Amino acid sequence: MIRRNLAHDFRYFTITAVILFGVTMWVLFRSARLFIGMLATCTSAVLLTLLVQSLFGRNIGVLTVNLGTIVFVVAMSHLVYMTFNWQTLAGGMGKDARELAAKACRMTFPASFWSMVCAGLGFASLLIVPAKPLRELGFGGVIGTVIAMVCAYGMYPWFLGWAVPRKSSVSEKGPGARFWSRRFVWLSAAVILVSVGLGFGLKQLNTDPNLLDYFKPHQELRDGLEYVDRNGGSNPLTLVIAAADGSKLNTSDAFREMWILQTALENHKGVGTVISLPLLIAEGDRRPFAFLVSKEHMLEIMEEPKHERVARSFVTPDRTKAAFYIRMVENGRVKPRVEVLDDLRSIVRHHGFKPVFLGGIYRLQGELAQMVASSLVTGLFWLIVLFAVIAWIVARSIRGAAAMILSLGLVPLCMLGGIGILGVPVDIISAPATNICIGMAIDSMVHLVFGVRRAQRNGRTGWNAWVAGREEQWRGIVYSDVIIAAGFAILVLSGFPPTQRFGLVVVCGTIIDILANLFVLPLLGGAEWKKQTA
Repeated sequence: MIRRNLAHDFRYFTITAVILFGVTMWVLFRSARLFIGMLATCTSAVLLTLLVQSLFGRNIGVLTVNLGTIVFVVAMSHLVYMTFNWQTLAGGMGKDARELAAKACRMTFPASFWSMVCAGLGFASLLIVPAKPLRELGFGGVIGTVIAMVCAYGMYPWFLGWAVPRKSSVSEKGPGARFWSRRFVWLSAAVILVSVGLGFGLKQLNTDPNLLDYFKPHQELRDGLEYVDRNGGSNPLTLVIAAADGSKLNTSDAFREMWILQTALENHKGVGTVISLPLLIAEGDRRPFAFLVSKEHMLEIMEEPKHERVARSFVTPDRTKAAFYIRMVENGRVKPRVEVLDDLRSIVRHHGFKPVFLGGIYRLQGELAQMVASSLVTGLFWLIVLFAVIAWIVARSIRGAAAMILSLGLVPLCMLGGIGILGVPVDIISAPATNICIGMAIDSMVHLVFGVRRAQRNGRTGWNAWVAGREEQWRGIVYSDVIIAAGFAILVLSGFPPTQRFGLVVVCGTIIDILANLFVLPLLGGAEWKKQTA
């Protein structure tokens, strides 16, 4: 059902998201030629990425199903900044269209290149994480960022040279130079304080959601799972035990001790139904004159073909290991699965046995949840480290690089901390939304800093350079995030909760990106601290 939901969302919501991207681009630029160029460029980037993925033998998985939308967004970001720079350079009319397009490309390319490097490194950081689906997304993401850059600068300039530079009424509206000259100290301070406050929610982050959280309530599958879960548990787990001293388990004393263990396991809050060797023997004891038969002989009878060799599923031929088949309860679970498994191991040891093996879907989900949590930490850590180096290269000053790093840190603090406080589960499908938002934040920062550097080359210094850079690039930052948010917002209408969470996190992340890049970063990077006024 998860695969069916993903396939449904891939077919319908990806197409709808692309349509929303296109409608938003049309409203912003009001140019059929630019609209065709953007749609052709972004679609080509997506199709080429999927083609290269196929050539490398990579299939569409639970995470790479969203790769097409991600590549579309990455390519579109280059185009939005290039178009706004093209409009800025146009100023009045009368310039040669091809020359104007070439100048816009040269103006945008350095920032786009470093944005591509950052995005590529962000996806590359997923290649070293333990979760295989995240590694597959990392591989596809690296390929997609490179192809998006090639398509953006190999195709779109021809459409720019074909179009006529004019501003739409929507893109012309907005604050002027006087607005951007303000420092917004109190607003920036509020954003930082809220981010730090939300950061405490990181401890409550749930990367191990219940099985029921993957499906919407009041649907046939969810109702069926809930019914099964209430009546014995819905998630299978196999526990294999052995005597602590290595003795055989076919004696009366061993059966008595295993029966006590069976009761202890059933009394655990997370355990539903338990079927085990002592239960099998107890059923055999109900037969007439069963008390005349030894436990070993009863096992031998149960190994006969006429009884479908049922005993072999519960005890090894040498009688040293026995299996307990458990159905775990998902609803109401508050502990991570790995901690529940540790509890079961402790119960086994406490009753004089040793756990030999714990396996099944339940353990797989627990291990996967741990990998997702580890991958989030590992991926974000290395992304911040790599971005610190690039921030120094781009900003060319300690203060500018530090401001970029601190501003970027607000994004995961707000997003992951807020998710933790609200109790929204982070499953393996919705987890990459954080990387997308961080990539958007990096993209905006790089373009803003390059705008500041252009202002510095034109004679602006200090805060004035940041004012000029912000005035030049705010439309690209705001409208690229608006287009992305509009496209991903459609995923909230999906009937698959992980897809809904994926879209909702990206939409919220765009708001954080705008606040961090247009208000916090300029204040930290260029304000004269002796003249702070809101």
